[in-house]
Amino acid sequence: MYRLLVVDDEAIIADGLAEVMQGVADMELDVYKAYSGVDALKLFDNTRFDIVLTDIRMPDMDGLQLLEEIRTLSPRCRVIFLTGYNEFSYVYTAIQHEYVNYLLKTEGYDKVIQTVAQAVADIEAEWHAEGLLEQAREQSEKAKELLRKEFLYGVLKGSIDAMEVNREQFAALDVPLRADESTLLLLGRVNQPTNRASYSDKVKQLIRIRTVACSYLTPYAEIVDFAHEQDELVWMLQPRKLSEDQSTEAIEQDWSKLLRFLKGSLELVQAACKESIDAELSLVLDDSPMVWSDAAERFAQIQMLMNYRIGRSHGLLLDKQAARHDQDAESQKLNRLRVRPAMLELLTERLEQGRKEEFFKTLSEATVALRELHTMHHVQAQEVYYAIALILFSYTNRWELSNEANAVIGLHKLMRPDEHASWAVAIDYLSKVGNVLFQLQDQEEERKASGVISLIQKHIQTNLQDPDEITLVRLANLVYFNPSYLSRLFKQVAGMNLSEYIAEARLTRAKRLLEDPNLKVQEVADRLGYGTATNFTRSFRKAVNMTPQEYRLTLANR
Repeated sequence: MYRLLVVDDEAIIADGLAEVMQGVADMELDVYKAYSGVDALKLFDNTRFDIVLTDIRMPDMDGLQLLEEIRTLSPRCRVIFLTGYNEFSYVYTAIQHEYVNYLLKTEGYDKVIQTVAQAVADIEAEWHAEGLLEQAREQSEKAKELLRKEFLYGVLKGSIDAMEVNREQFAALDVPLRADESTLLLLGRVNQPTNRASYSDKVKQLIRIRTVACSYLTPYAEIVDFAHEQDELVWMLQPRKLSEDQSTEAIEQDWSKLLRFLKGSLELVQAACKESIDAELSLVLDDSPMVWSDAAERFAQIQMLMNYRIGRSHGLLLDKQAARHDQDAESQKLNRLRVRPAMLELLTERLEQGRKEEFFKTLSEATVALRELHTMHHVQAQEVYYAIALILFSYTNRWELSNEANAVIGLHKLMRPDEHASWAVAIDYLSKVGNVLFQLQDQEEERKASGVISLIQKHIQTNLQDPDEITLVRLANLVYFNPSYLSRLFKQVAGMNLSEYIAEARLTRAKRLLEDPNLKVQEVADRLGYGTATNFTRSFRKAVNMTPQEYRLTLANR
């Protein structure tokens, strides 16, 4: 939707132009009007305008002065001047400016509509212009490092499907790895001293560590690295590829060389960080290359080693193979039951955002190992159940859905796994609770949307006599929405555009008021916010193919 401002010191002209432009169905126009240049600038204080249609000769502030002010407030706003034959030399100065056009006052409403439509088309074309695309590319370059980190960290945390790892994605984000090959994970953590450093100092320290590490590793490996949290770093590495036609044996040798190099060189990286940055760095190296589909599981494993095996007090260097000697079959079985914190975060996020299909997919992945258990007294299984149940319980309380959900399914079993006959039954129950919450979520969204639109409709019906009270911006402010969003929501709920609803409301009220023979046409026009009887007559005739007086005659002849 575009915002058009009509400016003319003659009210009848401003009202007439505004009425005509508001009635153009092909253009989604939100139309405003002002009776002086000063009043027009006051409107610019409250909202943005895309097009201004203004007389060029006005008292106090003429069109050229208004143009100069508009250029400081909204440089890309289109300005269309209305001028007479004898004013062309005067308007010549104005049309030297970019985004300026002019019309002769004698050209009629059709020409006005055509010129405004062209301005709209020019605005849309500019969005696709090479200059703006180039600006977008420049901004994209600046954001690539952040996007690259968000993407790769999302894959490692399991919030982004590994299926999205492909050459095109890597090329778009300038990821220097090969998407169709395995990669190696290295996790680092800075062991902070007792005196707490500021956030900016921590960031600078991480940048220096990344620089030191890359200086040692880059000659031997393709690397992408990023920091997460405030003291942790991730490196993803692949052997440098010297030829596209390497044999399987050559590729295996390259990986073997890279692993040997890392195990021999990471201690040097630690020492360099300690010496040059005074940073004690702990490192955990995965013991073998991973395929991308295993990324989330492998990342969770080395994070566990970092958190539980190493601790935070010493700069230890460990590879995953070295930690395996004390992992018996039972401990590996327990690992399958543990749910990664990232997966719990995904469940919470997808429930909050109403992403039903993705929620149940993640729920299935998180509980698949539980279905294999035969006893309900398994401690790790109970931990998983409680973690997921707490997400559902918290959401239910936060959105005050307890009564509704309890009426549908009964929530007395939610925090009681012992109430279920088996883990399979318990998981199915969690799924049913989730499904009920999604249904209630949809119903609540529909109820809230209907409530907002009902409020808007009531405000319009109450304030038809005041055009300023039923503009899109005013209505959006009333419900604290963005104007464009309110426009889309209104059409979605009401089944018609906001401007169409206002026009129908005015027409319905007009017909009712015209039934009173004691009301003059001007009085009806005032009660409907048309300003003048001329504007009201024009609008009414366009809607019902007869003037207000003719309509009264049809009523009298019934």
